[in-house]
Amino acid sequence: MQSVPYVSRISGGLKAGKAIFIQGSVPSGCESFVVNLKCGESKGNDIAFQIRTQFSSNCMVLNSRQHGAWGKKEKLELPLKQGSSFDLIIAVNSENYQVYLNGSEVGQFQHRIPLDRVIALSVGGEVSLTNVVFTEVSDPPLLQIFSDYINCMALYLKGVIPTNAECDDTAFHFNPRLHQKVVMNSFRNRKWEAKESSLHDPKRKLGACPHTGCVALVYQVYVNGKELYTFKHRIPLEKVSTLNISGHVVVSLFGFMQVSYIFYSC
Repeated sequence: MQSVPYVSRISGGLKAGKAIFIQGSVPSGCESFVVNLKCGESKGNDIAFQIRTQFSSNCMVLNSRQHGAWGKKEKLELPLKQGSSFDLIIAVNSENYQVYLNGSEVGQFQHRIPLDRVIALSVGGEVSLTNVVFTEVSDPPLLQIFSDYINCMALYLKGVIPTNAECDDTAFHFNPRLHQKVVMNSFRNRKWEAKESSLHDPKRKLGACPHTGCVALVYQVYVNGKELYTFKHRIPLEKVSTLNISGHVVVSLFGFMQVSYIFYSC
């Protein structure tokens, strides 16, 4: 758990390609909480990007503050209920901030203050913080995984649905087959093992944002904030070193993050 008000300096500053993952919950009766990306750690510093939730009006207000003056407000619908948990991701690119809440993109905010001035994150208001992670958004097709960190690691993947292990063992193969089912399996000693399947239509279920969480006993797959699938480990975690994504998918947001617990069920 993180104490609130929460203030943290962003190591290396903020730049395109970074993402901030905030995991927490809001109590019943919560009126508001706020997330700031700032040009310093003091209260009076410029705010490059603020997210303020307003439960009474069911909206999120996006804004910035320079030289003590607030800019033009931008309002979005708030897809979060009082008394619920949330995953908030702020992805940074060269033109704007992209905001994702519980697996769905809720809006964008154009830069008003240069990214190289943004050095701190603060969170305040009626909110409990479980986890705050700064991560890199990267190109996903083939990526090394460091085994020391795989337990309680989560993979965040956002893409649009519109095979290819050669000889290496595959600890977890997740294969959504459109309009049919989801097939999960492992590949060892040059052959596929017993497959596990679900009759969920993956195009309807996966839509935008699957997460894969890895814990001591199983892989957990969350889609838009809901746990849909689990797969028991067949190959020891310490042998897992690479992630591969292939097939008919266009990936727009991707990253690894260390989490203290693996998401939630809505």
